[in-house]
Amino acid sequence: MDTAAATVRVTMKKLSLFFALLCTTALCTTVFYASALTQQVYVSVDKNGVPLYTDQPVAGSKKLELKVSLQSQQPQQATQIDPLASLTEQATAPYQLTILTPAMEATVISNQGEVVVQSDVSPALADHHKLRLVLDTSQQSPLQQSSNFRLLGVERGAHQLQLQAIDQNGKLIAESPVTTFYLRKTTIASPK
Repeated sequence: MDTAAATVRVTMKKLSLFFALLCTTALCTTVFYASALTQQVYVSVDKNGVPLYTDQPVAGSKKLELKVSLQSQQPQQATQIDPLASLTEQATAPYQLTILTPAMEATVISNQGEVVVQSDVSPALADHHKLRLVLDTSQQSPLQQSSNFRLLGVERGAHQLQLQAIDQNGKLIAESPVTTFYLRKTTIASPK
């Protein structure tokens, strides 16, 4: 009978420790949520009109009343992401860009260094997308809707052109193959 009484005492001690731990956890959780709900946020406006948010009051700041529900503290349910869908979206460019003139390896004759570039965009460019022309991988034209460009002051020699489509966020979304052309200026020594 002593063994049974000892077993009951040990079990009771374990249960009381478990209950004490459970109560402590509940108390800590309540204190944590209560402190999260009572945090203060202050807003002020700097000299440029930009709002600044802080947890400490500063001169000229106003206290914001925030309403936080315990429901918003719950972890969000994970959303399923299809990795193959993002790969197919990236692999398919929205536009087919082609430089029509000057043609690949063509020679343009212009003493002023003027080069007229005509290109084709298929399908038609959306209103919120723009085109830019890149000369020799560094000089970029301003963004525009038109697929025709006029370059001035191009030096004689070999040059590379590439047409690029840019989205509303400035992100490159499509580009043409690089086209190489040659600019020749007529001189007295070589009239043709």
